[in-house]
Amino acid sequence: MKKIILTDVLEFYILELPKFKKYYQNTNNTVLNSWIKFINKPEVIDMEETTKAIKKAKQVLEEISQDEHERYLAELREKYIMDQADIEEAGYDKGYKAAIEQSNQRILVIAKKFKEQNVDFEIISKATGLTIDEIKNL
Repeated sequence: MKKIILTDVLEFYILELPKFKKYYQNTNNTVLNSWIKFINKPEVIDMEETTKAIKKAKQVLEEISQDEHERYLAELREKYIMDQADIEEAGYDKGYKAAIEQSNQRILVIAKKFKEQNVDFEIISKATGLTIDEIKNL
């Protein structure tokens, strides 16, 4: 957990939620534990054990959740984020495949030039990774 103090009234805590279980067992900071519980499952937080700030956060969350338009906007934001990730992944895959194909074409051109210069097929094979049969068929 990293703590960043911005002013004397504002602090940021950066939490790695997957590590929460490990951290939770080794801490006595009940306020932090309450916040982490709220972030993980806000619907099951015990209001008796929470601070004023967590109660306010839960109240705001419930108000937002009840507003159909706000829920719709939240769903659109989530869909947009997932779509952007899919687009980036598809672009990466397409670019990666194109680069591999381009690299393979360059290897064939180089091997063909070596063959035209009467370089031994064994040397061409070692340099390019092509088989001797592939070199003969160029």
